[in-house]
Amino acid sequence: MTGVGMRLLAFARAGALLLALPITALAEDAVPGLVEGCTAPCAGYEVSAELQNDWLLAADPSLLRSDELQPTLTVDLFFAPTDYLRFATSIITEPVVEPQPGENATFEGIGTYLAELYTGIEAGPATIRAGKFDTIFSLASEVAPGINATDLVSDFDADERVGAQVVFDFDGLGMDQALAATAFTTDRSIFSDSLFTTRGRTRLSDGGAGNTDGLSSLSLVLDGCRGAEPVDCYMDGDFGYRLAFRYQKAGEPSGEDLEDGLTPGDEVAYLASSTASLQLNEMTLRLLGEAAYLRHFNSRPDDALVLTGSAALELEPLTYVASYTRQLNLVDGGPDTHEHLADLEVIYEPDDEHGEGMPFDRSGWKLAAAYTFARDADEQTAHVFSVRAVFDFDGDVELDAQ
Repeated sequence: MTGVGMRLLAFARAGALLLALPITALAEDAVPGLVEGCTAPCAGYEVSAELQNDWLLAADPSLLRSDELQPTLTVDLFFAPTDYLRFATSIITEPVVEPQPGENATFEGIGTYLAELYTGIEAGPATIRAGKFDTIFSLASEVAPGINATDLVSDFDADERVGAQVVFDFDGLGMDQALAATAFTTDRSIFSDSLFTTRGRTRLSDGGAGNTDGLSSLSLVLDGCRGAEPVDCYMDGDFGYRLAFRYQKAGEPSGEDLEDGLTPGDEVAYLASSTASLQLNEMTLRLLGEAAYLRHFNSRPDDALVLTGSAALELEPLTYVASYTRQLNLVDGGPDTHEHLADLEVIYEPDDEHGEGMPFDRSGWKLAAAYTFARDADEQTAHVFSVRAVFDFDGDVELDAQ
């Protein structure tokens, strides 16, 4: 695991790693859509601008207290020459270098990097994606609303991978189903670094799960939903589930591994998630539960069991969110340790689908505030108050085929 101070600060900042879309959308498309909302050939964009302030109000030890004000800008672009072919990219500008524990930061360590660059092809019920993209695994990491709710579960995401993915849609058991199979490796190209502030290019010598030559890692994910397509299940479905398996081959021993005399092990992960939506008069209650077990978490000797629960009560224009994550670290040759994250949030998002009164036709904004309590594996604690403002807009243009 990472250092204690860095982990506590990461609890307050990991929300900036998510695409800052409104809570009425998924954090990312679990199944890559092709041309939607425009007639091919066409091109489109989505832009999200975010400003977030995290106050680490109290901590044990107290020297970890800090105040951070940081921006995030996400630009998603796509070009669809036909109805069945799409080229997409995602460019993110955000802090790429963590400050030292206890240090204040205002617009510091900002870098720009290419998060995704892939080609999507639709062939009947199958959709194929190849290039650099974020792989599908944790459902909570994708859809749980809030600023800090996914800080722990996002630790075992396999993002910025290079590979190929096939998603097959079918019906079964009275539900819409989607089966995704992905083969991948860690991105070590020039796109693994960042501009303006460098975060360092990933290399084989860095080690880690999945950081190997060739497409040596794989995942299988089965999604099901009643009442909506699986990709929209959390917001629009009545009930949904995810069952997932992931294998990441161990990379080379890192410098830390060599110092500790450790031999990296292949990571094997299992995950089960479920969601449900209940209508209560004028309110909507959305529930999510997830359990994940990772053997040789990030190729280390230790295993991890991560349990997450989330409840979001939507009473427009407000959404109240409560979430809790508990991580049990099964330490090899030592006593087990625990990590906790409890999060309470309120999100204000006006009901304005067409962006009336905004500078763009298809735009929206939201405000969120959160209180987060975190305890790491060394029993050190942090109390964090966060606020975040998000403005986003999108558009497309149809191109002349002649």
